[in-house]
Amino acid sequence: MAAEDTEGYWDIVISSLQDICNANESLSFDDIFSNHTDSTLGKLSESELETLKEEINDHKLNIGTATRLIATAQQNLLTLTSKLEKAQQKQETSTRSGKLQSASKGGKKANGKKGNKKYGRQYWVSKYDPSEPIIIGSEVAFKLKNRHFEEWIQCEVTKILSDGTRYEIKDPEPDENNNPGQTFKANYKEILLIPSVLEVPNLISYPHGTKVLARYPETTTFYPAVVVGQKKDGTVRLKFDGEEEVNKETEVERRVVLPFPQR
Repeated sequence: MAAEDTEGYWDIVISSLQDICNANESLSFDDIFSNHTDSTLGKLSESELETLKEEINDHKLNIGTATRLIATAQQNLLTLTSKLEKAQQKQETSTRSGKLQSASKGGKKANGKKGNKKYGRQYWVSKYDPSEPIIIGSEVAFKLKNRHFEEWIQCEVTKILSDGTRYEIKDPEPDENNNPGQTFKANYKEILLIPSVLEVPNLISYPHGTKVLARYPETTTFYPAVVVGQKKDGTVRLKFDGEEEVNKETEVERRVVLPFPQR
């Protein structure tokens, strides 16, 4: 079986496990009770108990994210195992001919470089991110930089390069002269995955005061903002940084409200 036939599934397994580790590093259950014993828990004030309750709820949400990632890894492991078993059966019934040697090298090009992978890796991950992988056609926020400013714009993945950490992406919007949008090279630290429409119902709501990166209405540009609430239909109420009107709130669909990339 050609190497590229299995690489995509294995990449998702590895990426899912890495995302679980990263999520638990940011919110460890052990840290919640590190300063408490059975005797000290009974002495906590109401505000301290409320804070502890919020931390436990956050951890519960984190467990939900990890559960989805584990399910994704498990599903791809099953698919990978099935493909490997079929490949082994085929190899056992094949003759040791030149065709078999050619098949065993099918995952590489003549110059020795691996073909493009189906799935890309994410660098910025949190419990608020989707569990889906980056594929060709995925929408992302791209960190556009030049000499004078830095901003995030919405783009589409057109190629997955190298080891799944580098991408070719395209700005779908034409320029001021109505020419096709630019194409960029980006690494996985310069993009944030925008959830697909199907993934939106699985996304966790942001607590009040969370710093996010959100697409400003009627634009394709993302700006820093702070969450002030969320409506029943999932729309997020935001206060954008630098808004001219004091205390102005803007409603933005959850799909384009992304966790702010910070350490």
